[in-house]
Amino acid sequence: MNKTLRNMLLGATVLTVICLGTMVVIRTSAFAPSPSANGQGSLDDRKFSFSGKLLDSGTCCAAQGNATLHNPEFTGANGHSPYQLQIDIKCMNKYGNTVVFGGLTRRTNDPNLVDAVFFTVQDNGEPGKGNDKISRAFFWDDDPTTTGDPMACALTGAADFPLETITAGNVQVK
Repeated sequence: MNKTLRNMLLGATVLTVICLGTMVVIRTSAFAPSPSANGQGSLDDRKFSFSGKLLDSGTCCAAQGNATLHNPEFTGANGHSPYQLQIDIKCMNKYGNTVVFGGLTRRTNDPNLVDAVFFTVQDNGEPGKGNDKISRAFFWDDDPTTTGDPMACALTGAADFPLETITAGNVQVK
């Protein structure tokens, strides 16, 4: 084989390897999963579930998901017990194994608690029971005539809401 042909084949091989490597890197980064968190369980008698995912929208902390809370120990302003809350998650701020969520009240049986709502979760490994943590729900304010901005979770730190250890269930932060 002459030297020119050998150099052309070597050059074509190197170029092919570079192109294939570039395609693998592009494909891997294009399909990298967005940060997310989900879980369910209880904190004493209160039951919770949530699922949220950070959107790749170019906007800081924009997210989608939902959360529910059922608290048989709390009687709302209108006398209904147990307290029930459904949240549309709009904001997610991830700090390692801790996530702060912000959302809007979608449904509740307490007319005084219809506002932006915030809560924090923490994944401390397996099993979740006795290790993972969740905060209580914190509302924008106590005024039902105003509505706060759920995107304020972008301004909230990992330690801003006190966390309590769950008594059952599991929290996963990815």
